[in-house]
Amino acid sequence: MDKYKLKMLLESDEGPKLDFKQSLSLETDGEKKELVKDVIAIANSRGGRGYIIFGVEDKTKKIVGIKDTNISEEKIQQIISSRCDPPVSIKFEIVEYDGKKLGVLTIYKSSLRPHQMVQNGVFYIRRGSTTDVARREEVAYMFEESGAVNFEMSIVRSARLNDLDPELVEMFFKRSGISSEWDNLILLESFGIVQRDRENGNLYPTLAGILVFGKYPERFLPSAYLSFEFFNHTQIFCGNIYSIMKKTINFLTEKYPQKDLWALFEAIGNALIHRDYYDLTRCPAVKISERSVEVVNPGCLLESNMIFSMGRDIIPRRRNPWIYQKMIVLDEYNLFLKGGKGISKIKRIYPNVKIININSQNIFKIILPSIDKL
Repeated sequence: MDKYKLKMLLESDEGPKLDFKQSLSLETDGEKKELVKDVIAIANSRGGRGYIIFGVEDKTKKIVGIKDTNISEEKIQQIISSRCDPPVSIKFEIVEYDGKKLGVLTIYKSSLRPHQMVQNGVFYIRRGSTTDVARREEVAYMFEESGAVNFEMSIVRSARLNDLDPELVEMFFKRSGISSEWDNLILLESFGIVQRDRENGNLYPTLAGILVFGKYPERFLPSAYLSFEFFNHTQIFCGNIYSIMKKTINFLTEKYPQKDLWALFEAIGNALIHRDYYDLTRCPAVKISERSVEVVNPGCLLESNMIFSMGRDIIPRRRNPWIYQKMIVLDEYNLFLKGGKGISKIKRIYPNVKIININSQNIFKIILPSIDKL
């Protein structure tokens, strides 16, 4: 560990990727379990490398040093490997600082998230400077991000073929250059609109199929709607993503027939398509007031994406790519999809726009000027 890097860490506050421990002892099973719990939480949290620094009071950050300097990296790795599934890659070293010995445990960024405690089956995560149990949607999202689970192609066993909108499916086929009946099961399955259950062999609509082509997606995903606050009046737009977008556009076009609201439509479309559908407690929300226009999306940027690079990547990573691709085909008027460059265009044309990404709250927010200034 570089002394300058260590100095920077010691001057930082505890957070999702940094933890201070006053002492280092691995004599009891409880102490070993506590160490693995903290390592798992840091490895499961978004971001790059994480660190646990032993020999520092976590409140005052006073350097007290560690007594046992004979603990090896091999011993710590063995403790972690036997209690964590899959194991986390680490490095441990003893570093002298201000005349005291500190233990520095580096937890490398993991592509195998989520990591689980073997003994109790729990997935841990960091919330600020605290280690906590990961919520269901957080675990599901980690599985999807690692490629172990595909949310979009998960089947909805309570849904049937007649829960799909025939006209919308037919429109999609036609624009894809396919001449066929809307309920052609071979086509529906090949496009991922329905999938076969391995247990009983029956075909069911997929979650993404319901969200894009369903008549009433909110029956199956209660948070699949848009909350729309227009000054002091709030209403809910329900339906599939295509219909919600059209209802929103029609509403705003009626209110502001002379306005070109492309930036607002882009922000809303982005929220509907790329939201985190594992978060069942929140929906995308639009709030229009005299001062600003705010679009809030439950779903922060994917881990490899950054606000400053939005629009620069030739092939950016997107959440819900299947939904995105189908909506490109259905977007007959090119109202809100700009080939992934819409957000960067908003930033360029409206320099005062605020684009906020909050990992800890799983929120992506765009705050535009008031309607009058758009």
